[in-house]
Amino acid sequence: MSGVTRQDIPGPAGRWFRNLAGLFAVIGGVGLFVLMGITVVSVFWRYALRDPIFGIGDLSSMSLVVVVAAGVAYGAVHGVHISVDLLSAFAGRRIKRVTDLLVRALSVLVCGFAAWALIVKGGCGLPCGAVTQNLNIVHTQFYYLLAAALALTAAYLLYQLIVGLKHWSGADPNEAET
Repeated sequence: MSGVTRQDIPGPAGRWFRNLAGLFAVIGGVGLFVLMGITVVSVFWRYALRDPIFGIGDLSSMSLVVVVAAGVAYGAVHGVHISVDLLSAFAGRRIKRVTDLLVRALSVLVCGFAAWALIVKGGCGLPCGAVTQNLNIVHTQFYYLLAAALALTAAYLLYQLIVGLKHWSGADPNEAET
């Protein structure tokens, strides 16, 4: 899909979303660097020293959660997901507007519910057994990070929904230009 670009989010809302997505990108970069270090150390210990490190899988999985949370938030705001728009080729603009409205509304509900569920589950922590298998790393902060990423995604989708409704008859700034 060469030549497809998305318009930048205008105004203070756009700056706010981009700044938060940038913060998630930094957090994800740190998580990726930590994951890379853990992997290098683990491989060295396992194959060079022939002594696997106890609990290395726990550290890897928790750092991967950080990378995934950052990717979800950054990807939502900057539109780095892959989409194939077949509907526009077969249906008119009116149908596409209605389906955009339905999909965005459903996406806001799903991401909002998932963020809420992560906060509820993360708040329980150790008493509920939300810990890693070997090192007993409590999942609470990781659940909260995922919840924040999904909440940002829900807020951004809600913003897109409102902008799409505002520009119902005109050109939707959320749509890609081909």
